[in-house]
Amino acid sequence: MRFNLIALAAAASVGGLLSLPAHAGVITKTQTQNAASACTLSIPTTDTKARPKATGFRNEGTTNQFVICGFDIDSTDPGFHSIDLDFVSIDGLAHTFNCTAMSRYNYSTTGQYLTKAVNVPAGGGASFAIADTDPDYDENVYDLYPWGQSVTCTLPGGVAIISVLSSHDDEDSAP
Repeated sequence: MRFNLIALAAAASVGGLLSLPAHAGVITKTQTQNAASACTLSIPTTDTKARPKATGFRNEGTTNQFVICGFDIDSTDPGFHSIDLDFVSIDGLAHTFNCTAMSRYNYSTTGQYLTKAVNVPAGGGASFAIADTDPDYDENVYDLYPWGQSVTCTLPGGVAIISVLSSHDDEDSAP
């Protein structure tokens, strides 16, 4: 009888543990990608000096090149909080150029576009960033929610993209 009571108590304990609900939480992840692999020429050619390097995607030429950078995210994640490209002057000169972000829910929706100027100071760096925490962020103008995000820049000679960053929520199934 004593053995049966111990076995019954053990079975009840295990059964109770197995029926506990799993508590999943959401955590915000920041992902940094090497611009050398995240960016490419929008119109590929062999006669350009814009190309991936160990230190990012660099335009070592003298003419502007259209460069597109994509942001990696699992399509089941709920979307981005921010996207960001970081630039540096590699020729010691100041540069001003435009970048255009593109967002789309799926193949049947119209894309949204947002163009911003980037001002890279002489010998310094700058960012192109969109964040849902910015006071002027309006999801009706540009929505970070879709997982399909890219940024195309008119990258001048003497400028490098050194990092591609994004922030998004992810479900953490660990209690």
